[in-house]
Amino acid sequence: MKFDHLLGEALTAVLWTPEDRIEFIEQDRWIGYTAATAILEEFTRLIEYPRNLRMPCLAIVGDPNNGKTMLLQQCIKQHPLRGSESDESHVAVLKFETPSAPDEGRLYSQILKALLVAHREDAAPERLLAKIIDRVSELGIRLLLADEFHNMLNGSAANQRQFLASLKSLINVLRVSFVAAGTNNIVVALATDSQFVTRFEKLSLPKWGKNTETLSLLASIELTIPLAERSNIANDKEIAIPIILGGQGTIGSITRIIKESAVAAIKDGKEKITRDIVDCVVAKLRSREVAA
Repeated sequence: MKFDHLLGEALTAVLWTPEDRIEFIEQDRWIGYTAATAILEEFTRLIEYPRNLRMPCLAIVGDPNNGKTMLLQQCIKQHPLRGSESDESHVAVLKFETPSAPDEGRLYSQILKALLVAHREDAAPERLLAKIIDRVSELGIRLLLADEFHNMLNGSAANQRQFLASLKSLINVLRVSFVAAGTNNIVVALATDSQFVTRFEKLSLPKWGKNTETLSLLASIELTIPLAERSNIANDKEIAIPIILGGQGTIGSITRIIKESAVAAIKDGKEKITRDIVDCVVAKLRSREVAA
């Protein structure tokens, strides 16, 4: 039997047991699209940017559940290691999560955790900073990725200013490029430092609606879903529209609807996603939201 509606690992997975196929479907999987591809190319430019006194910075803005973290993870996958003349493995990119409140010590501790460097979280900030400088220099890191950057707004104006001052100083000392990813509030956060904000170029992740790009996304996702029959979710409006509307404009919700619909199809002994299945999945998701 031909499975020309599938690509890559899905071509093999479609022959697995229902249980294994469900596990495969529920795994995170990268799906490329125009805006994401452009941003990944920009990440590569930042990695290759020559070290100087004023390194470039980028703000990636998007709604919650719209693929920001996955985008950062994909950057790491594309640039996991790079060789050096001394035959030591160097890390090109480091991702860390912005602390839940703006604090210099907690910022340094989060970076050290990402670097897998043992440290006392309550140590003096200057000691934590020294550890960061040593390890980043040793690894040859060229790009820092800060996820959930809007977290820095969870503090007083004075703490926010100190946090940004510490971050700016760190970037200047390390001479690395920097990416801040978060909701639209990161623009407000960066504006706390009028000089620092001028370094940032802002790129936005799209909201997903009834357009060609979204239909292309649906088609790409279907290629990775190991069902024996073609569901044709991108071309059948009876299926596409409920998925798009149910997804409420975010790639995370759209992907979740498709995945849960595929799992339901397997459990029901079917081999494709239907309108009835999608309607049932969307209704269940909405009911969970109301209950929460």
